[in-house]
Amino acid sequence: MAAMPMVLIDVQSVGQDLAQKTVCVKVRLGRLGNTRKVSNSQVEVDTDKSQIRVSKHLLDSRELRAIANFDGEVRRYLYDTCLPFEAGIHLCPLALLEEMEGRLRQLGARRKGLIEEFLAVYPLLCQEAGKRLRSLYDPTDYPPVEYVEQQFTFNWQYISFGVPDQLREISTKIWQDEREKAAQVMAEAGQEIQQVLRSAMAELVKHMRDRLKDGPDGKPLKFKESTVSNLADFLGTFNFRNVTDDAELRSLVDKTRGLLLGVSADDLRTTAGVRAKVQQGMADLAAELDTLIVKRPGRKFRLNEE
Repeated sequence: MAAMPMVLIDVQSVGQDLAQKTVCVKVRLGRLGNTRKVSNSQVEVDTDKSQIRVSKHLLDSRELRAIANFDGEVRRYLYDTCLPFEAGIHLCPLALLEEMEGRLRQLGARRKGLIEEFLAVYPLLCQEAGKRLRSLYDPTDYPPVEYVEQQFTFNWQYISFGVPDQLREISTKIWQDEREKAAQVMAEAGQEIQQVLRSAMAELVKHMRDRLKDGPDGKPLKFKESTVSNLADFLGTFNFRNVTDDAELRSLVDKTRGLLLGVSADDLRTTAGVRAKVQQGMADLAAELDTLIVKRPGRKFRLNEE
């Protein structure tokens, strides 16, 4: 659990503005694997065994599941805070860097506690596995606790995207070619970020619009507190994440903030006038957002998860 040293790489490209406003963070989460393949010869089935793949779960552990669920929480935090870039790398706005560093350290400390709980019961879980798996039990699948502890890792590294100056000393042509590639990557990243933010806001706005409608019986639909809080969180961090200076989306964000100013989830549940006003406002915003979203195939990124 640690932040690795930042690697500073000079960026000179048409994507320089984006590169100056963000930093890449690569997060590595490792944990003990809990499955092993089982030989087909050990399975009796009425089919061609070459067409099936069988595996076994080594441990039935709520502690290990808790770690897996927590890792999902870490990834959701990164998806909701950072911006899309390359696979396995998150693009963090510099304005959120210190906040993210602090949160990752907190998450790391919580994860360490979960790992300690698992390690404490690991020997007993190994004994129970023998009873549970019976003929499929293999003691070599269960290494010493010291080895198991080493399989749990959590570290992150910050890097700036660009072209190493050392290339220029070796070959000016290679250096120039790589600069152009870097420029193209950053330009594409900027377009992707713009569309992801627009799509993320559209989904949140449409979700609230739909949940504020009346049901078939004429009564208001029930909605969760997160319907409001998720949109509020997006609006709260938008200025930091708007690294492409998307003026059109910023205008709609400002409209949404004005629409929700002083409005609570309880107001939307109990005050029909407020509910109707916000519902119509969300419908109008959704229509405007639809005009900003480019319908084209591409990578899909999740910025918020209900």
